[in-house]
Amino acid sequence: MRKRPLLIAVVLLIAALTVYAMENAREPEIEVPPPPKLVLPEPLELSSPIMSHSDRVIDIHENLSRATFTNCTLRIIGEEGISLSDCELVGSRLLIESSRNVALSRSRVRDYYVHEKAAIRIVDVDGLLMEGNEVVNNSIGMVVEGGSGVEIRLNLFEANDQHNAILGLNCHGAEICNNVFRFNFPHALMIMNRGEDPEVRLDIHDNLFDRNLEDAINFEDFRGATEETRVYRNRVNGTGWAGVNVEYNSWGANIVIEENYIDANGLMTEGLLDGGGRPLDVYPAHGHQPEPYSPGWGHGVKLEDCSGVTVRDNTIIANSGCGIEARNARGILLEGNVVASNLVGVSVMGYDEGALLREFSPLSREDAGASQVMARGNSVFDNPEGDWDVEEGSEVLSEQG
Repeated sequence: MRKRPLLIAVVLLIAALTVYAMENAREPEIEVPPPPKLVLPEPLELSSPIMSHSDRVIDIHENLSRATFTNCTLRIIGEEGISLSDCELVGSRLLIESSRNVALSRSRVRDYYVHEKAAIRIVDVDGLLMEGNEVVNNSIGMVVEGGSGVEIRLNLFEANDQHNAILGLNCHGAEICNNVFRFNFPHALMIMNRGEDPEVRLDIHDNLFDRNLEDAINFEDFRGATEETRVYRNRVNGTGWAGVNVEYNSWGANIVIEENYIDANGLMTEGLLDGGGRPLDVYPAHGHQPEPYSPGWGHGVKLEDCSGVTVRDNTIIANSGCGIEARNARGILLEGNVVASNLVGVSVMGYDEGALLREFSPLSREDAGASQVMARGNSVFDNPEGDWDVEEGSEVLSEQG
């Protein structure tokens, strides 16, 4: 009789171990990772100015701090080791050209609205630190042309809404990190390498791209780079069109898009526009856009008329169009991505006939064709209109899963 409780205990233990083994033998459920924790800029509080200037052109030859400029043009040309800090530029612009080791820190640049003119223009500067600034409510926030050793970190770029927060960036080494880009039109970053400079290279990481009006990160004519450009660990959400876009004859782009969290892009709809085609409160507009806004494609990552792009280990969820669209794209690797709850998971398509006739950088007939994509180790699921959509003539090599 004493053996009965022991037998029962053994049976219960075996049953428990069996249940445990069965549970651990099941296919694991795929979990969508949480958004990344980012280090972002603190709100800027300027010190009381000790000098002010208005309606002047000022050449800067020495360090400058705690000054206010209204309707001025500031120029740093052919200088070395100059810093500008704790300043406010109102309706003013800053030009930095052919200089070395220049720093702009803890300053506010705002309300410079002149058609197609940048509030900050950087040309051929080797060694630029831009840290802790606010660049807000300008026509174009910043243009960077050429140069090297560019660091843009811990800044706020907001409502630069006539032609981008930052434009150009054809640098031999630029790091854009820990910034906030919000409400910029049409793009937060518009990056080009039309000259096919093989040494152009950027690292874009740990930024927050929040509700920019068209594409958050847009590579146009980004061609012929032998150096690798990386876009990684960013949060890209709420953008009107696409989170990350590589397009307009970006052949041999050599771009890696990696470990980003790309969600809720393309949610701008006609219902979020006023009668004049301007966004309502969820996408605040400042009245500067030169034409009415129109909703776009709504993809997480869009690759069109390009080659040499790797999309790896990203979380791409809840976008109103495709999680990833490859259109006339070749030499594309999709690896280890979680692509879920988009309208379509991954779309692999041929060229768009309209691309042959577009005004800027039209697609040549020789470059027009089908897409060729290598895919491995992706988790593509719960996309209501299909996880994989491969147009006839295009191809996906390796596994689709």
